[in-house]
Amino acid sequence: MMRQDERRARTRRRLLDAARRAFAVRGYDSASLDSIAAEASLSKGAVYAHFPTKQDLYLAVVDEVLADARSRVESVSAQLESGRTPEAAYRAYFEDGGGTLHAALMLDAWNTSVREPAVRTALEEFLRWRTAALASAAVAAVPPEEAIRLADLVGRLIDGELMRVRHGFGSLSDERATGTG
Repeated sequence: MMRQDERRARTRRRLLDAARRAFAVRGYDSASLDSIAAEASLSKGAVYAHFPTKQDLYLAVVDEVLADARSRVESVSAQLESGRTPEAAYRAYFEDGGGTLHAALMLDAWNTSVREPAVRTALEEFLRWRTAALASAAVAAVPPEEAIRLADLVGRLIDGELMRVRHGFGSLSDERATGTG
C-alpha cells in the first residue's frame, strides 16, 4: 500500500511533468492551470494543493530545467578542461537528448524573465554560475585572462544553439552530419 507521502510525491511529479510539456508548448503566459491539471489527469485543486500559484509551479519547473542545464554545462566544462575547442565543447551540452523540450523551456524562461523578477533572479544566478564554471574549466586550456572571454563565447554558442533547436532549425551538428551546413 502506498503511503501518503509517496502519493503526494507522485502527484507532484505528474503535475511537474504536465507543466513542463505545457510551458514548453504554450509558454508561461498561455499555459493554464486547468490544462495542466487535465493533462496530469488531476483536479485543479490538486494543483493548488502542491503549488499555491501558477508562478510557484512555473518556478519549480524552472528550477528543474536549470538543474538540467547545470548538468549539461558540467559536460561542456569537461570538454574545455580536456582542451577541446569552444565549437567542439559546446556540443556536449546537447548530447544527452531531450534537446527540444529543454530548449523550449530555457527560451521560455528567458522570455518570462523580462516580466517575472523571480524567474529573472533564477536565470541571472544560473548565468553567473555558468560563466564561472566554464571559465574555471577554460583555464586548463587558455591563459587566465582569456578564460572569461572563452566562457562567454561558449555560453553564447549554447544560447544560439538553444534558439536554433527551439525554432526548428535543427542543430549545427545535425547540419554537418547531413552535409547541409
